[in-house]
Amino acid sequence: MELSDLFFSSHLEEGERILRIAHRHFFILFKASVKSFFFGIVLPIALYLFFPQLVIVALIWLAMGIIVMFYHFIDWYFDAWIITNVAIIDIERNGLFDKKSKRIEYEMIDGIEYQITGFWQTILNFGDTSIDTMGTNLSLTLKDASNPKKLEKFITEYQEKYVNDKSFSDYNSLKTMLASMIAYHSKHGILDDKDDDKKKTKMK
Repeated sequence: MELSDLFFSSHLEEGERILRIAHRHFFILFKASVKSFFFGIVLPIALYLFFPQLVIVALIWLAMGIIVMFYHFIDWYFDAWIITNVAIIDIERNGLFDKKSKRIEYEMIDGIEYQITGFWQTILNFGDTSIDTMGTNLSLTLKDASNPKKLEKFITEYQEKYVNDKSFSDYNSLKTMLASMIAYHSKHGILDDKDDDKKKTKMK
């Protein structure tokens, strides 16, 4: 079992499977945690190296720093899009105990676009990716997504495949249903109005 299946399976419906997890660029995690890393990891280690007698203080300080770093990682990792075989699920997490999700089925997607703005965004290739829906005000936006052009292409291609497969499946279902109806009536015949009236008369 992959980590994505383990951590994101609670958002899936029956028969749904994960194709890809789209995260924010790793630079966002680095930017958010660089201060915490310096003050929570580097400084307590330096404190212990220069003042070994303060080992207890350094360990407590380091433990707090590790917890803060873990918080930043959780906040980054779970702020993502789950791309499944039937929908796009947007997961937003603010801290450890605050999360929400939104879902857009492929047949409801009206358009997808991305925008790369800024020096670091251009150099490191990340930007905002947005999905609009048909007939509703619902939209999804993954800010600072890694390689947004590739993400847009992946979703667009799979959406087209999903819609085509669904249309073909619906056509085959309709075809099978019509064939069954024709076979039934060929075997049992079709009662016209006169035959129906005769049956009613006999019953009386």
